[in-house]
Amino acid sequence: MFFSIIVPIYNVEMYLHKCIDSIVKQNFKDYEVLLIDDCSTDGSLNIAESYLKYEFIHIIKKEKNTGLSNTRNIGMRVALGEYILFIDSDDYIEQGCLKKLQEIVIEKEYPDIVYTGFIEERDSKQYKIYGYASKKNRLYDGIAFLKSELRKRTLYAPVCFGVYKKEFLINYNLYFKEGIFHEDELWTPQVVYYAKKIYASDLIFYHYLRHGNSITKAKDKTKNGIDLINSCKELEQLFAAEKDSELLILMRNHIAMLYMKAMCRGKLYRKEYANIIDKKYPIKHTFFIYDRLKSILFLISLRLYYVIDLKLGDNES
Repeated sequence: MFFSIIVPIYNVEMYLHKCIDSIVKQNFKDYEVLLIDDCSTDGSLNIAESYLKYEFIHIIKKEKNTGLSNTRNIGMRVALGEYILFIDSDDYIEQGCLKKLQEIVIEKEYPDIVYTGFIEERDSKQYKIYGYASKKNRLYDGIAFLKSELRKRTLYAPVCFGVYKKEFLINYNLYFKEGIFHEDELWTPQVVYYAKKIYASDLIFYHYLRHGNSITKAKDKTKNGIDLINSCKELEQLFAAEKDSELLILMRNHIAMLYMKAMCRGKLYRKEYANIIDKKYPIKHTFFIYDRLKSILFLISLRLYYVIDLKLGDNES
């Protein structure tokens, strides 16, 4: 089997039909779809079960609501395909894309990861976006790709815009950390780092819907911020022994920027979180001039940094 498509489901009855329809209407045969329900309380499970007429559709019902990371990990463990796609249940894909993805994988001699662009749908408008900044239609090794991204002060984290070789993920034990928000921010740097071969494609097939039901739209994002702070600490430990000095400098800058983003995301400038935020942390790790200037402001005043960051739009979800 070539592809396993993992679709986590939790209270998405408004979007689920469109998502699954886009998957089952592919001009492709060699794939399975794993619909994993995380104890939905609406009609999502009933909708999923209505697709059991397709023999390549499989439903997994979880006994407890344990979150997105656990749901994806379950899918990774039971997947039979050579390659894994993660599709959020409120998004959808274009017809014919699986065939195109297979052709790319075969032509590029089975890379560990294929990154693609996506279409963001927001306010009834569509925007074509490439999350990665590296040159398109090129092969990279993981470290080269990581450097290429970080030199441009970016590393796009969302997992849904990549196609991953299952053997690679399992061999390196690349599962999602469970029980946290923004798990992609911790997972993606590791996946890229360990990859031997990455192909950056100009293909666009994934439709990403921005709407008000996302966890990033929740009013209280304290846990989001704290989880990101902890992910920064884990990433720092993971890369602490890196001998490539350039990569280490670039990665530390990335972590510092993620750290400041975390403070803003969780509004952790509040006094009760003073023991969580190290105001000196970013200035110790930033490398690029613009980022060092931001870290100086962060050091001077967390609240002022938050206000300016919010006005600039850098703290959007």
